[in-house]
Amino acid sequence: MLKNLIAVAILVAAPVLQAQVRVVESSPQGLGSGVAQPGLHASAESDVYSQIRALQEEIAILRGLLEEQNHQLKQLKQLQLDNYMDLDRRISGGGASVPTTTRDEPSKPTKPSIESNLTIPDSASEADVYKAAYDLLNQKDFDGAVAAFKDHLNRFPNGNFASNSHYWLGKVAMLKKDYPQARTWFTELIANFPDAPKVPDAQLDLGKVYFLTGEKAKAKSLLTEVATGGSDAARLAQKFLTDNF
Repeated sequence: MLKNLIAVAILVAAPVLQAQVRVVESSPQGLGSGVAQPGLHASAESDVYSQIRALQEEIAILRGLLEEQNHQLKQLKQLQLDNYMDLDRRISGGGASVPTTTRDEPSKPTKPSIESNLTIPDSASEADVYKAAYDLLNQKDFDGAVAAFKDHLNRFPNGNFASNSHYWLGKVAMLKKDYPQARTWFTELIANFPDAPKVPDAQLDLGKVYFLTGEKAKAKSLLTEVATGGSDAARLAQKFLTDNF
């Protein structure tokens, strides 16, 4: 009797145990699929966020480099004009040189800086009028310098420093990329003051103006002529020809 009851109990409990076993066996798979999917989404979102942050950092670096390059470009433009001034000081000579007290040479000012609107007395000497214009140029007051050099030419159209004023007016125009005006000043210097020390430099820059305005045949011809000379401009002309033709 007892054996029969035990057998019946086993038969009754068997389906329940089998169901539990199936649930236990299947639960890891169900739990695995339920946990793994959110984990994949979180990982993907994290990767995308990291990529965005990396791109933002790269953009910030590139912007910094661009700003630095723009700053360096401005410095190079300024250095270009400073080099022109230095060249002018080294090659100036002969009758067109400024006396010792008024040379084309920047120095520490002993007087207050010249203002753009300063009026030079009519009785001022040519050297004083020219020096006033050059001082404005040396102070990087280009508009004031242009007005002052023109004033010098109005007063002394054939003076000892007239060729220099033509040269610097052409140089400032070239710096401002007003190439037609630069061409006019350099051409007038070469035509009206053929023996002036500034002629080779005016020819050099006129050749560059031709090149920049697309007249490359004229540029090459003039620069080749300059390159055969013995001035500092000859070396610069040869380098320009080598670099651009």
